[in-house]
Amino acid sequence: MSRRLRWFVAATVLSAATVMALNAPDHFMADWGHFVAWVVICLVSDTMWSFNLSGQGTWSLSATAGLSAVVLWGTEAGVWISAVSTLLGEMFVLRKPWVRASFNAGQIALSAFMAGVVFDALGGRDPLGLQVGGAVLERGGATSLVLPFVALTLTYWAVNRAMVSVAVAWSNDRGWWSVMREDWLYHARLEVDAASFLLAPLMVISYISVGYPGVLLFYAPLFMLFQSDKRFIELKRAEEQNLRSARFAAKGELAAGIGHELNNQLVAITARAQMLLRDAEKQDFGNAPRHAQIILEQGKRMGVLAKGLMDYKRKVVDLEPTDLNQLLTSTIEFVKSDKRFRGVEWDVRLDPQLPEMPADVAQLQGVFINLFVNAADAMGSQEARRAIAVRTEVDERTRHARVVVSDTGPGIKAEHLPRIFELMFTTKPDGHGFGLSTSFRTVENHGGRMNVESPAGSGAVFTVELPVVGPGARR
Repeated sequence: MSRRLRWFVAATVLSAATVMALNAPDHFMADWGHFVAWVVICLVSDTMWSFNLSGQGTWSLSATAGLSAVVLWGTEAGVWISAVSTLLGEMFVLRKPWVRASFNAGQIALSAFMAGVVFDALGGRDPLGLQVGGAVLERGGATSLVLPFVALTLTYWAVNRAMVSVAVAWSNDRGWWSVMREDWLYHARLEVDAASFLLAPLMVISYISVGYPGVLLFYAPLFMLFQSDKRFIELKRAEEQNLRSARFAAKGELAAGIGHELNNQLVAITARAQMLLRDAEKQDFGNAPRHAQIILEQGKRMGVLAKGLMDYKRKVVDLEPTDLNQLLTSTIEFVKSDKRFRGVEWDVRLDPQLPEMPADVAQLQGVFINLFVNAADAMGSQEARRAIAVRTEVDERTRHARVVVSDTGPGIKAEHLPRIFELMFTTKPDGHGFGLSTSFRTVENHGGRMNVESPAGSGAVFTVELPVVGPGARR
């Protein structure tokens, strides 16, 4: 704590103590039970708190109860009720250090005192309006209290926020106006402040009309809503923390997998390079082509690994008007020449009503090539019928185009289905696990989705859904 901040805290506490000593309520003995009750009400209000935007200050609904006490029991009693309840709340509810608790109690006392003085000066204590203890509140008097109530809340807000901002600014070397603007003078915070201060006159009316049961009926729903909202926020924060932990774990697992794969390839490259050096020393170059070929193959595998990672992270799509049926037809013709598709039957049924849609042709073609190649590899050289079915249709209700690719292979094991789109997950001995994960991400980047089914006793069925109006479309 800086020297100027120490002086400011000491001056605040001393000023508040002086004000309280000079303004002891003269009706304390007669109304001490009410004062204790309102201290308890303010303490309950202190449980409804949250941090401000910087996280270095807090606000709560205790201001609502404190201002109500000033109005109902007079400035002198309201100052004492606010100061005592704040000190107890800060130390035992919010668990703040005694220095911060003392400062906050002091600045609350000064804020309540200044607000009460302004309220009284503007006729808030007029006999036709409101009497100490809330004994009288006539309709005409209530109307005359509008200006005093507004002045009360504005004065309290200005003094309170100004003093807190000084403390925050001097505790971390920020400018006072910067703290005011960034922590208090933004739209959402002003709305919350206005709501909490506007509750004060309603609380006063509830007490005057029904007494303490009125305060209970007024505050109970607010308390329950606030606690429910607080628990929800804590739950969401816990979920976000779990998600972050899961992401870190997934990244660590991915990094370990990539490192393992690269290490295997580097071991092979290093070993062959050592063999080349050894043979060169012996002037024996008979095995040099074989060593070089293995080094070249391992280098290509490392290149595939690097390209797969880059393709997976790619988010940009170059949109152009695309005939999805034509794209599928040309892609099928392209892959048919590959030897792995020899003997494969094609059952292609394309919906002629499928509209033209904006898409990245190259990326989508990569998705369909991957699905076709996976289907052919899954069927392998099985003696049973080897066939790939391709269907397209348009859902007019959701305005999505649907492409279904199925095969007659053995299907996907149930334990593999949840992981089929994971990066680097593969069941192929020589696979890298980039194909389906990259395809899944490509479809997502187009605003669509991709899923897989594998009914028992039949092959895999992949479904790709794309918005016909392009990326960004919603269902």
